[in-house]
Amino acid sequence: MSDSNRLHRINTSRILRAIWLNPGISRIKVAEMLDLDRSTVTKIMQVILDRGLVVTAGKNTAQSGVGRRQINLEVDEGIGVVLGVEVQDTRWSAVVTTISGKVISSFSGSEPTRKDGLVDRVIAIVAAARASIEGRGLFLLGAGLGLPGIVDPYTGTVIRSHSLGVYDPFDLRSALTERCDAYVIPENDANACCWGELAFDRANRARNFITVLGEFRENVPGLATGNAAGHGISLGTGIVVRERVLHGDHFTVGEFRAMRAGPETGQFTIPCDRLRSIPENEKILDEVYSELSDNLAFLVNCTDLTRVVFAGDLASHPGRLRELCAKAVSRNWMYDFDRAIEIDFSAYGDRAVSIGAAGLFVEKLFSVPDMADRFQELVGYDLYERVLEGKRR
Repeated sequence: MSDSNRLHRINTSRILRAIWLNPGISRIKVAEMLDLDRSTVTKIMQVILDRGLVVTAGKNTAQSGVGRRQINLEVDEGIGVVLGVEVQDTRWSAVVTTISGKVISSFSGSEPTRKDGLVDRVIAIVAAARASIEGRGLFLLGAGLGLPGIVDPYTGTVIRSHSLGVYDPFDLRSALTERCDAYVIPENDANACCWGELAFDRANRARNFITVLGEFRENVPGLATGNAAGHGISLGTGIVVRERVLHGDHFTVGEFRAMRAGPETGQFTIPCDRLRSIPENEKILDEVYSELSDNLAFLVNCTDLTRVVFAGDLASHPGRLRELCAKAVSRNWMYDFDRAIEIDFSAYGDRAVSIGAAGLFVEKLFSVPDMADRFQELVGYDLYERVLEGKRR
């Protein structure tokens, strides 16, 4: 691809993102916001209008002065729907949503999944999603996939997932590309929760925040040593700074273990045999939440995060978690002015990962290709072109 062609496609993605984030914006405002020539914006706008990605939404009645009224622009909600999928070792769940996050259909199952059956599981879920929208005139743009473990979303590689039986890097994207008729973007499950908050909760986009995904399980394959296999709770976090989900050099950002925990106790200092009684045992649940809050407080204050979002089973078993977290953050805070922080429970409940995975695909669809690195990641207008290729087949 020539440099000029690549720059054109990057500018197309920038314009699409500006309109997506600012519905009702005019071409003139887009040009000013992105520091582009109006002629460049006009040419690109004609292409994306012809493709049906963007529609005009009337004239700007609030415009002052004389001259031709500016035309408002917004992304066409009808360009397609997205699939969000969560796959765990003993269950899976999926949702089909609009690009604004409205759930159209949802379905789930309790079948076990391991590495050798993961591709088949995803293919079956995609087929079920297509069946759920069949006859409704809807087009499936693609899917986001939330998985437990260490995932490189740029190359689509599952680096390690104890619960799914992945102990060596598994090129999931290539395996899916060969057999699946939808473009699928894999991601860590806790990070998927972050993408849902970014894509579908515009009011909080400007905040740096952390999502905490906790899931109660009868048997969690944990660490390879000690009694971690009997762990009663599986917990991971995702961190967002300046509208970007952090992954780290080894894609292990968010892997949680309490500071004083050891191999014999798993993720917390509380012995595994005691954790088996949660969430019903409120006393032990309170101990877990207290230890979790103390560990989160250091991270939240050290990195100046202003929002904490608890997701998964934590949202359906809140206990005193909000109170304990607020107290821990306050206790860990070293200054004499108030610590402005918001502590929430995900509005998506036990579907936080699957809806978040849908948000992941939407966010990538309206992202801008990186000019410096991550060339292997397909985003923005390039991703839409790839989606259209599949549609024409």
